[in-house]
Formats: sequence, C-alpha cells, structure tokens
Amino acid sequence: MTQLINVKQDDLHQEHEDKDFRFCRELEKGNILFFPQTPFSFPKDEIDFLLNQRQGSSKSRKNIAYKPQLDKVTNHTSEGAEEMERLRMVLSNFSTRATQFLSQILSPYASRWKLDYASFRPFQEKGRNLRLRARTDLLHVDAFPTRPMHGSRILRFFINLNPTEGRRWITSSPFAQLAQEFAGKALSFPRSSAYSLGQRLERKMKGMLASAGLKVTLRSPYDQFMLRMHHFLKENADFQKNCPKFHWEFPPGSCWAVFTDQVSHAALSGQYALEQTFLVPNKALLYPDQSPVSILERLSNRNMIDPTYAEGLS
Repeated sequence: MTQLINVKQDDLHQEHEDKDFRFCRELEKGNILFFPQTPFSFPKDEIDFLLNQRQGSSKSRKNIAYKPQLDKVTNHTSEGAEEMERLRMVLSNFSTRATQFLSQILSPYASRWKLDYASFRPFQEKGRNLRLRARTDLLHVDAFPTRPMHGSRILRFFINLNPTEGRRWITSSPFAQLAQEFAGKALSFPRSSAYSLGQRLERKMKGMLASAGLKVTLRSPYDQFMLRMHHFLKENADFQKNCPKFHWEFPPGSCWAVFTDQVSHAALSGQYALEQTFLVPNKALLYPDQSPVSILERLSNRNMIDPTYAEGLS
C-alpha cells in the first residue's frame, strides 16, 4: 500500500550517490514523496495574489489551468488585461520553479519528461457540486480524456497554498492490485494496437491532423482502458464504500509528488492547491515493467500501445 516518504530539507542537500534514483524508486513503488515545507522560493506577494483569484463559471471545469507550451491561462474570470498578465506570470514562475526543483531530485526523468499543464484549484473540494466523473472526492486513478498518454506516466507535484487549512486525501489499492481485480472481468480489455491496414491508415491521418494543430484525440488501447477504469472506479459504489482507505493530511505550505495513474486517490477537502503535471515516458522509468501499461500488457497478452507512435511523442 501507499506510504508517505518524508523528505526533509537536509535530505535534499546531503550528497548521496543514489539520491535521485532513491526518490524515483519510491515514486515507482506507488509511494508519495512528502515535503513538509515548500522546497523552493515562493514569494508571499505571489501567494497572496493567487489566494484572491476567481475561477471561470463553467461547471465542467475544475481548475484554473496554465499551459506552459502555449504560455496561456484558461478558465479564469479576469477583471482586466493587467490582472490576467499577472496571473500568467505567477503561474509561469511556479511552473518553472517546480520543474527546476524536480529536475534536480528526479534527474533520471528530467531529460525525457514532457511538461504538461499546471493548475490552480481555488475552490473548496468538500461538498463541490460536480458531475460524478469530475468529482475529486471519489477514489480514482488519473486518465486524461483529451490528452492521451500512449503509455507515459502521470507525475503530479502539489503545493497546499492554504495558510490555515490542510488538504485531506485518501488513497486505496495501487493500480497493479486494481488491474488484477477488475481488468478482463468487470473491465474488458480493448483490442490490441496491432491494427489492420485500414485502421493504421486512419491513425496516420489523425496523427497528421493533430500535427497540423487540429484538435484530434488519438487514443491507444491503453488510454481507452485507463479512461474506462477512471470512470468505473468513480461509478462503482461498492468499491468506494468498501475498499481499504488510508487517510493523509497535507498541512499548509507542504508539497507532495505522486504518480496519480498508479495510486488510487481522492481529495476529500482543502482549498487553494497548486499543481504541476509531468508526463514521464516508459523508457525513462527505473522499473518500466511495473508501469500500468506493462501490467496491462501482461494481463491481456496484447499490445496496448504503438511503440513507434509513442516514441514520436516523447
């Protein structure tokens, strides 16, 4: 089961031959790296600015998002261009600092990961009125409906910016155990990635459209399964009620990092969390055979990704 690995400031500054590998190993075991204090500079004026932000009115959106590749903020109700520019700058600064810090302690990943979205979560999680599949207080493993992973891992780094309230999580069984229990049974396996000629041509055409900047979602069998598992776990009342649960509280100013496609988790309460996501390809892992895509391929005896296509994405 998931353990909390307490990383103190002294641990970050002490020289150990395998320090970076040790942190990667803990993450790949399905553990949470916990930092009691924010391990890099975060000016108070930037925190105060974020605590006063409002989110857009769309009920389908959970967070204010910052897209580093586009240097753009979405889902935010702005009172003017100056405030929007300040928000973009603050979120960009956070994304840069978090990336620089994690590049130092997770160096085996850093040369190959892809920087994904940062997000600010200004709402109180407890009691939020969201559609069932969007609820954060139900246990799930992460999968992105509009951003397929093609076997890459979802690594997320969080900060609790709330000055007075902890952020409460629960975790349950790891992905390997969930897959053993549900995959091929309650959740059928998708077809193999060894497509017919017509299907390969269709994928190639969609890939070309995506490369041209059009919004085309090209899911691998792996992505199809992970998205269905995400929905299945949230919709499974028996699992939510009776599965083993482990409670965690992340105090104000603390940070944590976790592979959220491996660790089933839910945010029960808390407000003002900041998060940066990294997509880590299988080839960057220390133990790729323990990744979700490898587990599924062993259980199904099928190819869950197209290695050539996945290679081009990383």
